[in-house]
Amino acid sequence: MNLAPYRNEQAPRREVLPGGAVLLSSPIETAHAVTLGVFLRSGSQDETAATSGISHFIEHMVFKGTERHSAFDLAAGFDALGAVVDAFTTKDMVAFTIKVLPEYFRQGVDLLADMLLRPTFSADLVDMEREVVIEEIQEALDTPEDRLHDAFSGRLYQGHGRGRPILGTEFTVANFGQDQLHEHHSRLLSGPNVVLAMSGNIQKGFTELVAEAFAQLGPAPVPAVAANVEQPAASAAATVAMTTPGEDAFQLEITSPIIQAYFELGNLGVRFDHPDRMGVYLLNNMLGGGMSSRIFQAVREREGLAYTVYNYADMGRDIGLVSCAGSCSPDKFPRLLEVIRTEYGRLQGEGIGADELESNRAQLKSQLIFSLEGMVNRMFRLARNEIYYGRFVPVAEIVDLIDGVTEKDILECSGRYFDPDALLIAVHGPEPSPTA
Repeated sequence: MNLAPYRNEQAPRREVLPGGAVLLSSPIETAHAVTLGVFLRSGSQDETAATSGISHFIEHMVFKGTERHSAFDLAAGFDALGAVVDAFTTKDMVAFTIKVLPEYFRQGVDLLADMLLRPTFSADLVDMEREVVIEEIQEALDTPEDRLHDAFSGRLYQGHGRGRPILGTEFTVANFGQDQLHEHHSRLLSGPNVVLAMSGNIQKGFTELVAEAFAQLGPAPVPAVAANVEQPAASAAATVAMTTPGEDAFQLEITSPIIQAYFELGNLGVRFDHPDRMGVYLLNNMLGGGMSSRIFQAVREREGLAYTVYNYADMGRDIGLVSCAGSCSPDKFPRLLEVIRTEYGRLQGEGIGADELESNRAQLKSQLIFSLEGMVNRMFRLARNEIYYGRFVPVAEIVDLIDGVTEKDILECSGRYFDPDALLIAVHGPEPSPTA
């Protein structure tokens, strides 16, 4: 793979605004549009149990009107510009993005800044949106894999904020008040918590326009989140506070009127800057990434046990997890579990060959290069590098980390995080048939 063109990658322009916000810009000469993202360095992980879901709720509420614009005015204003506007909340951040043609950029920035900086949180609209978000929570509870994942991560992460659902609960959402929303909004939108990222057809004066629009971000610091650096547990059971006599620390079962059995089999993993992170990425890809991966071949191609099966890793700032997830017919699950455990054990017992390791390195490097295409991807990359690492991370640096992972590293990571006898086995399956 020829990576020479990426060895001299140009870093984005980086400016710290007076209130503490960071403004990043990376122009693309061939782009027709320009995109701007407003990224907040806190997500659902940073909430308390009592405020669970408040960041996501504020993500909704900023669209509901300001002193200058009603909710319809905002929606119609963006539509009249032909703008593509999006927003999302994760466990690590809240983000708002706009993509627009250059001639409409000034109006788009004005609308976006007014929406984010001056929401009214009027009582009647808070009450209405509360109902909408509760509907969203209920929809997630009706989605088998979503409900299972929240229970699975909650069990592994225990009292850690990363174990709480991003949407919150019906109880917490029902109790958000106006004062509480204003207070949390002021923390989220304080200068040091904001990253502004731009890419695309950035014309003269655009960065100054954004800097001026967000100049009023206050310097009031957001209380720092304690860096609770978690060491990987020896087994899934090590994370479980046993409160029910006879409870199996390695088992988690949910039932509801569904057809298939949805599963997550995993353990605690690593934070996003842990030395093992590249080994974990490569292992996930080897086990359940591409079509030639071990789990995909064994479960789907050789035995036809499932349509969907894959491995993934969740990596936060101080904790993470690894999982093999998917769904199958309930009667096939015992055999599927046996096959997955066998493949995990086979990797530890037999190791990996140089060709398999090189193939998976190539897959990760190709995915990395693919992710550079497009201004939206570039905008997200700028923001994530700033939020996760506090600096621009060149492609060449990541490639060198991937190439630096050895067969020995893979085996050590396999033993730490993919022990077949130390998996939390979480299943969301159909309710048992009534007995005659």
